[in-house]
Amino acid sequence: MTQTISERLVQFSENLQFDDIPPEVIDKTKQHVLDLIGVCIGSTRIDFGKSALKLIGGWGGTREATLIGRRTKVPAHHAALCNGILGHGQDYDDTHTESVVHPSAALAPVALAVAERTGCSGREMLTALVGGLEATIRIAMPALNKIHLRGFHTTSVAATFGAALITARLEKIGLQRAVQAVGIGGSFASGLLECVPAGSGAKRLHAGWGALCGIVAAQLAQGDYTGPNTVFEGKLGVYNSFLRGETLDLDVIFKGLGREWETLDIRPKLYPCCHYLQAFLDCAAELRRKPQIRVEEIAAISCRISPGAVNMVCEPWEKKLKPVTGYDARFSLPFAVALMLIRGKAGVAEFSAKVAADPQIRQLMAKVSYAAEPNYQVKDMPGWVEVTLKDGSRHVWEVPEVRGNAKHPIALEELLDKFNANTAFLGAAASLRIADEILALDKQADLHGFMAGLRGPKAAKSAA
Repeated sequence: MTQTISERLVQFSENLQFDDIPPEVIDKTKQHVLDLIGVCIGSTRIDFGKSALKLIGGWGGTREATLIGRRTKVPAHHAALCNGILGHGQDYDDTHTESVVHPSAALAPVALAVAERTGCSGREMLTALVGGLEATIRIAMPALNKIHLRGFHTTSVAATFGAALITARLEKIGLQRAVQAVGIGGSFASGLLECVPAGSGAKRLHAGWGALCGIVAAQLAQGDYTGPNTVFEGKLGVYNSFLRGETLDLDVIFKGLGREWETLDIRPKLYPCCHYLQAFLDCAAELRRKPQIRVEEIAAISCRISPGAVNMVCEPWEKKLKPVTGYDARFSLPFAVALMLIRGKAGVAEFSAKVAADPQIRQLMAKVSYAAEPNYQVKDMPGWVEVTLKDGSRHVWEVPEVRGNAKHPIALEELLDKFNANTAFLGAAASLRIADEILALDKQADLHGFMAGLRGPKAAKSAA
């Protein structure tokens, strides 16, 4: 009898062994965890992070897993929700660009929380996390951004299933119940993207929500609830429900599974904003270095963008020209380009309401226009910027493919710089200790000591 998609993914996740995973995949996974935890720690000092910590920390329940940045332990699914919000809330987390999924923000909090609850080793945690990363990415790959274009957040949809797989493995609930957990996850998969054009902050919740739902799905399966084993390919399953009428190649899910590692192509961000904007910021930075380009001499700025990215950072254009909050600015093409051309940097401090309202930046934003470039593909997240000066001269810079994948990696040193910037308020010694422990997770007998070190007094004070 032919296995269903969920049965095959469960079999892969449950049978995966640490020694089956190439060392470069383990190293990259630890780097993803490093990057994600750094962002989480940084978010504890930002309003949305403080709110999440206060709210979820007050829910009570069994003390199972750590809230990063707070001297509080909560049920594992609550910790995964909160830490997922901290990880995704700045839009500073990584992306697998072909599947358009933010995998680490949704799945690393699950692996850490459940491993802390169960007392699993670092090796067991990393093995489960790799399995969940691979499954989540591959579940989304047949869609090729079409889930986003239908108005749903691919991360919140696909990561629910990866979270269920991670939990099922670490909880050792067995193959049959793991299949039920994945099926149950289909009843939770969600995440509308109307929050982006509407200028709300609800997108910040999506990675954490998928994390929570995956853990709960596995818990329900342990309680003998059942889910459809045809949750993906069934008549009323994921693909026919979210993408009805689309022609999909579902075979891509299993192409090279266990031999070709999509985890290597997860791309970290170097700027705290939508991944579609990363290449444009690099373009603007290069143009700013040209001595002949002075802001007061700019007459017009033209951008070319992948058609699949327009709905996130260009529409509605009138709102993108007038971002109200720092979160709005993270999804504004004209803001990103104008910001870099004027200030020459685009860090956490620059994505604020005050900077978004800067008259000089607003004036330059008004000179920005865009066109969808049909030859561009979302998976490359490319950028093209042309600056026309008042004397009629034109200057162009293109980034055909954003960095961070196996082909164009971001060096560990760059990720450590980002980590240190996010965690600087803890002090250099604490930042170094946490980074060293993350990069040695495969040597940890259990994660209790490591997770305890993420709720130090300085972090807790800042998040209170």
